[in-house]
Amino acid sequence: MAQPQSDTGRACAAPRDAERAPGASAAISVCIVCRNEADRLADCLASVAWADELIVMDLSSEDGSAALARRHGARVLSRAPFPIVEPLRNELAAAATGEWVLALDPDERCAAGLASELRRLSARPDLHAIVIPRMNWDFGYPPSHPVQRYEPQLRMYRRAAVSWPVVPNALPAVPEQHTYRLPDRDDLVIVHIRNRTIPESLERAMRYAPAQAQSMVDQGQVFTAAGMLAALARQVDKEFFRGQAWKDGVPGLLRAVTLVAYKLYVWAALWQLSGARRSSADDRLVWRLGVLLVTLRQALRVAGAPYRLARRLLGGG
Repeated sequence: MAQPQSDTGRACAAPRDAERAPGASAAISVCIVCRNEADRLADCLASVAWADELIVMDLSSEDGSAALARRHGARVLSRAPFPIVEPLRNELAAAATGEWVLALDPDERCAAGLASELRRLSARPDLHAIVIPRMNWDFGYPPSHPVQRYEPQLRMYRRAAVSWPVVPNALPAVPEQHTYRLPDRDDLVIVHIRNRTIPESLERAMRYAPAQAQSMVDQGQVFTAAGMLAALARQVDKEFFRGQAWKDGVPGLLRAVTLVAYKLYVWAALWQLSGARRSSADDRLVWRLGVLLVTLRQALRVAGAPYRLARRLLGGG
């Protein structure tokens, strides 16, 4: 990867670990990767103005993102565009001066209570990572169920102890004894303005799904219809049933549909990357599923026949 170029911005004001008094908080560097997200970046930077250092890696934005970041006191690193953020996390963290890194995206912002809590936790020598609940807003509304309202995200970590995996949508693995999990509270979340519009959700899927499928291929995963259907069933269970999507009305339903559709896109991309082959085993499974669905549909029609007859007899149409 090409190395980023840096300009001068806010310096890290806190003392180094060796010079820090016992119990004193360590320096926190907020690291953000950005491309053409000036309309989101201002709120993100304003929510972490308390940090010791702000660094924005700007991927050749054309909307003034870099200039906006500088106006908020951030140090800006410039590099060529890259489709996904994960491979850039370590590159950006290497440029930080703080002992701790808080990794954010431009569409995220820290709730009011995080500043003091993260300061307090940064002073603990036994910790290497802090898991922060993330509240995912979609189509203008926050979720009510904890599955999406308090999604655990390892986002703050000690630079010397943790590195970021390059797999899309993956998080670092840190032993539990060195990890602190913040409680599920609205004042301790990262607010994630994930999908503001349907086109935005489609653009995100088009960027991330093929990259995630490629990472599955790189890890040796082989496409099967059984694997795809099992993954989709788990996603449906999580978003619709465990997440109780219906309780959030139309926005909740659209959120669930969007997330399930993304999972389908990932597996469709995996199928194509695997050669788009048709196997007899896959055909048999899909045929059986089709027979099951047709049978279920017929059973529902038969079960509803008495109701339809009663409506006709009572003049209900």
